[in-house]
Amino acid sequence: MLAALVPLSAAFCLSCSAGAPSDIARVELVEAWRLDGFSSPESVLLDPATGLLFVSNVNGEGGFRDGNGFISRITLDGEIETLEWATGLDAPKGMALVGDRLYVTDIAQIVCIDRTTGEITDRWPAPGAGFLNDAVAGPDGRVYVSDSRTARIYVLEDGMVHVWAEHDTLSAINGLWIEEDRMLTVTMEGVFASLSLSDQSLTPLGTGLGSADALVSDGQGAYLASEWPGQIYHLRGDGSFDVLADTRDQDIYMNDFIRVDDMLIVPHWSPGAVSAWQIRYHH
Repeated sequence: MLAALVPLSAAFCLSCSAGAPSDIARVELVEAWRLDGFSSPESVLLDPATGLLFVSNVNGEGGFRDGNGFISRITLDGEIETLEWATGLDAPKGMALVGDRLYVTDIAQIVCIDRTTGEITDRWPAPGAGFLNDAVAGPDGRVYVSDSRTARIYVLEDGMVHVWAEHDTLSAINGLWIEEDRMLTVTMEGVFASLSLSDQSLTPLGTGLGSADALVSDGQGAYLASEWPGQIYHLRGDGSFDVLADTRDQDIYMNDFIRVDDMLIVPHWSPGAVSAWQIRYHH
């Protein structure tokens, strides 16, 4: 059973400078549902065409080429539609959707799955990659993926995968988020940073996020982020954050979640579950 996410009142400053902007509302998470039966679920993604959620299941170790990985489809109210909807993967993690093409990171390759059938249609190796993790689609249809082992971001464009950015600050890079003219990222070394989409110039925004995983907009000008061993943060652009949940002592992981309107959908690699939490804003 997943523990309730109890809002914590302490605020932590990534940059140890000024406090949070007063116009950003405080956030509280309230459990709506939880669903068991998954095998190391790492990421979730909404299919807006069907209203269903994709769930990537590593089903083993994150770097093992064992052919056990699969994608599930579930409903927004917490029911399994198809447990093994797409198979033939090794350790699927991050996902991005462009039209009818679902792109999935799978250790050192990007796999394309037909959104309507679940069939694998293409595979592209990422040269030199060691542990592809998150994925995000740009407004132009390019697909960007993080490589936690090489401090790189790769891009898939015109049927080719190549390195888009590489920087020491991106060591153990994980979550990606694109907005306007920049990409935001968090790393498993606790870094929060911004990269220009035009020239890949990097701006560090702060540190202190632990083994960070997910990064999404909160819909009001700030962000929600996770540390996969079991924390969820309300993260602001000025470098401050609140801890919304801490389940590390219960071995409940907080992996690559998404926000759907006022709901946060969270995969838990351990104990093999997906949960949904209503986001409540308090001004």
